[in-house]
Amino acid sequence: MNPFFLLVPTLLLAASAIINIVLFRRLREEQARRESLAESFDNSRSLEIRLDAIEALNEYAQDALILVDDRCQVVHMNSAAHRVFDWDASVTPNAATTLIAVTRSHEIDQVVNLALETHDENEHQLSIGPNTYRLRVCPTQIRDHTFVMLTLTDVSELRRLDRARRDMVANISHELRTPITSIRLLVDTLMRSKLDDPERAQQLLGKIAAETDTLNQMAQELLDLSMIESGRAEFILMPVELSTIITTSVERLIEQARRKSISIEGQLPPRLQVLADEEQIRRVMGNLLHNAIKFTPPEGLIDIAVDLLDDEVLVSVTDTGPGVTADERERVFERFYQSDRARRTGTGLGLAIAKHIVQAHGGKIWVEESPNPPGTRFCFTLPLASR
Repeated sequence: MNPFFLLVPTLLLAASAIINIVLFRRLREEQARRESLAESFDNSRSLEIRLDAIEALNEYAQDALILVDDRCQVVHMNSAAHRVFDWDASVTPNAATTLIAVTRSHEIDQVVNLALETHDENEHQLSIGPNTYRLRVCPTQIRDHTFVMLTLTDVSELRRLDRARRDMVANISHELRTPITSIRLLVDTLMRSKLDDPERAQQLLGKIAAETDTLNQMAQELLDLSMIESGRAEFILMPVELSTIITTSVERLIEQARRKSISIEGQLPPRLQVLADEEQIRRVMGNLLHNAIKFTPPEGLIDIAVDLLDDEVLVSVTDTGPGVTADERERVFERFYQSDRARRTGTGLGLAIAKHIVQAHGGKIWVEESPNPPGTRFCFTLPLASR
């Protein structure tokens, strides 16, 4: 047989094997490329999800966030920043939008320029409109470019609370100083007086006892107020007759009213039940009636009224005293607030305690002008038991 005919099949088999090997390699390469593309797609999808999450976090952040470049041009600002600087949310900052155009604040612009020069973080406090903000400026490098991140945190409420804390400490010091000074003077007088005058000694001891009672009452009311404000005071709400609460509160103070010839009147609907802690609401009524008696002149009148609203009851105590000015109507519920500091009567905590008790019942308490001025009308609401 001709050797040529044997060589042809061999060459064909070799060529087929080579072709199969090449095809297999190309198939493997294509498969690897597809796997690489799929992995890149997954990574890209994961990156998109992370970017969306970061964008959502950025938009829902309470702090105002602004990113500016080294030319003080705004690169990005979140929704909170739009609100703080009253910048139209539909207008996205572009390459020509400068920081001062957005903030309209030379102070912020100077702080950012200083950070770009020194590359140091710094904090400042500034006012924007009625609010106070803590501004934090942080320079950063992103791919060889300098950017500055601005964070503005609203600290208005913290400042208000801090001011209220300082006022409370000052008020406590002022209120404690008066009875303590009185006790000290009385003790000195008692020590210098002759012991053979028992009547005089008894008078001084009675005054000391009265000032001591004032201190004890103040300490107890401070403790009660702290317990109520912190939510540690227990309120047992149950259906109780409102007329019973009001009647017993009046009976406790009726003698005090008679000494000033003050009349207490009112029409109370019978069998009207509210959802309340009976002793705590009796305390509210006692505080309001005590204040009304204290500020109503002799021969005056105190009127107690009860009105039904949709699903609650409105209780009002109206006196014929000098009234409360408009700018004092919110402050009367502050701790230790007294309209006339020169005439210290009571601890100044009764209305603050009454406010928190009513709010703990889900009601509201306020003061307004008497329908027949002069005079004051204190009102508070309670939920109906049927609700």
